Amino acid sequence: MHRSSLALVLLLFAGWFVSASAQADTRTPYVPTASLVPPNAPKSTFVDDAGFGKDPFFPNSGRRPKVVVRTTEPDVPRPSVPDYLALKGISVSPKLAIINTYTVAVGEEFSFRYGSQIVKVKCLEIKERSVIISVGGATKELTLRPAFN
Repeated sequence: MHRSSLALVLLLFAGWFVSASAQADTRTPYVPTASLVPPNAPKSTFVDDAGFGKDPFFPNSGRRPKVVVRTTEPDVPRPSVPDYLALKGISVSPKLAIINTYTVAVGEEFSFRYGSQIVKVKCLEIKERSVIISVGGATKELTLRPAFN
């Protein structure tokens, strides 16, 4: 191709492009008509029930509150003082306490057998009408039963 014919083709293409873009600006935009929806069509409703289904836009959605799942450790039995331990009496001088059949002072420890179970009991404090004991890390205050008249 010669230079002059190439220039002529470019000039024609540029003219066509300018006229096509001018025609594009004069076109009217498409507007959908209401006749596409039938008059008796059911209306859709959206119900966001947190108890049912999943949010498809999770985790970026703000519709449902974020649920924090905490893993719990297995229930470890907490130490407790058995109910079968009872304060039977208190001595004033010297300060001693009688727990079931054992006589103890403050700071003393004894082992108590109940069935097949052995319980270590430590006397922490002796008060006027009660005593505080410790069994396996748990503490409890044992009180004297009221006197019968």
